Amino acid sequence: MRWTVRRGPTTGVLLAVAAASGLSGCGGDSGYEQGPAPTEPTISQATVDELCGILDTQQGTWHAIGPPVARVAFLGAMRLWAVRDLTANAAISYDNGIVDTVTIRSCPEVRTDTLAVLDVPDIRTALGGF
Repeated sequence: MRWTVRRGPTTGVLLAVAAASGLSGCGGDSGYEQGPAPTEPTISQATVDELCGILDTQQGTWHAIGPPVARVAFLGAMRLWAVRDLTANAAISYDNGIVDTVTIRSCPEVRTDTLAVLDVPDIRTALGGF
C-alpha cells in the first residue's frame, strides 16, 4: 500500500510565514561596533633590500636543483624572511602580491631572474597559499 501526504493550501502559507519570520532577524544593527577597515602594512626598505639579497644569492642553488624543488626552497626562504619581520609577514598575509610590487620597484633584474629560475609568471604565483 502506498501512502501519500496531502498538502493543502495552509502548508504553503505556513512555509511562507516561517520563512518571512526567520528572515526578519537578518540585517540591521548587530550590536557590534565596527572599527576602521584594516590598512595594508608597509614593508620597510631595509626589509625589501634583505629580500632582494636573499633572492639574488639563492638563484644559483635554485637553478641547480630545478624549478619544482626550487619553488619549495623559495617558499622556505620566504617564510624565514617573513618570520624575521612581522610587518612583512602581515603585509604578505594582507596581499601576497606585495612581494611583486616591492621587488619590481627595488630589484627588477633580480626578480626577473628569480622568476626564470622558478619558472613562474610572478612571485604571487610562486607564493601560492603562503
